Amino acid sequence: MRRFTAIFRQQNPRVALQSPRIAIRGLCWLACIGLLTLAEARVDGAPPETPLPSLDTTASGDQFLAEVLATLERRPSVAARLRYQARVHEETLMGSGKYWQRGVGNQRVTRWEMQTQVAGQPASYVQVFDGTHLWTDRTLPSGRTVHRLDVGRLQSRLRTATVNARLPQAKAPWDPLLAEAAGQGGLTELLADLLQRYTFAPPRTVQLNGLAVYALVGQWRRTELEKLWPELATAESTASWPRQLPHHVLLLAGKNNLFPYVIEHRRVADASLAASAVGDRPARDPLVRYELFEVQFAAAMDDSLFEFKPGDVQWSDETTLVLERLHDEQAAAADAAATEAARRQQATSTR
Repeated sequence: MRRFTAIFRQQNPRVALQSPRIAIRGLCWLACIGLLTLAEARVDGAPPETPLPSLDTTASGDQFLAEVLATLERRPSVAARLRYQARVHEETLMGSGKYWQRGVGNQRVTRWEMQTQVAGQPASYVQVFDGTHLWTDRTLPSGRTVHRLDVGRLQSRLRTATVNARLPQAKAPWDPLLAEAAGQGGLTELLADLLQRYTFAPPRTVQLNGLAVYALVGQWRRTELEKLWPELATAESTASWPRQLPHHVLLLAGKNNLFPYVIEHRRVADASLAASAVGDRPARDPLVRYELFEVQFAAAMDDSLFEFKPGDVQWSDETTLVLERLHDEQAAAADAAATEAARRQQATSTR
């Protein structure tokens, strides 16, 4: 699947053959595993804002994360710098980058830029959503690859599938948010991926370098983990957990603005942090961590930021591949739902 790095494919080839959802969401963290990283986590330059209305911090973490996503979706402008880090086997890679987001609704455009070193050579990752297509430009020592996804076709298929599916049309109140973020890249798709894959505990307030933030810890939804690695969903221990597969995640969002300053995917070696108060703060050695700082909510942005020109490189359009995998996933999910409904009906009739 196009969102995996070569490193992740080599270590976990079975993951690349499963879960068509990965071909729609998760571009940011899966593309960056083993490639893009950030330095020691800290939050700088948090922009002053009028505090948000009081939020129900006793609500589920999933509901709270949905509000973080909705707040980000409502922002007409975001500009930030990035620091990030990733663990690849015994090596820790570090790098930096920038993020821009402009517009709301169907006017949304985004751009990621990230740079690091791989095997002592420059490597980069650029992702641009121009309002119509999502472009992914990845440069590794082995060469440069450019892919394009037609987001309009993807979202049209998702809407049609929702109307025609044999599945329930609304599994969660935030499903419309997930559908809107599908394929658009940027922070919103990264948050949507977290909400899709993980279930979160209620938020807790912590201090991070003098900034009050909400800490949310998420662990895999069983259905999502089964798609990637079925035996892990029922395993009684983490002994067989792949080193490059996140065990759980941490998100730190500003208390006054709900902006996601830190997103951290953790190694299985840090599994104990998922149930510990210590886990509300960044880990010393995460699998992947993104930190956004010097955040601005009213920055001027040139239109050229959101234009992508592949140049002389031969690029590929992966829209058809993504739609085929989406179709297969939906068909499998519908069959599973029908089987479960039949099982329940039979159990009821035999009572």
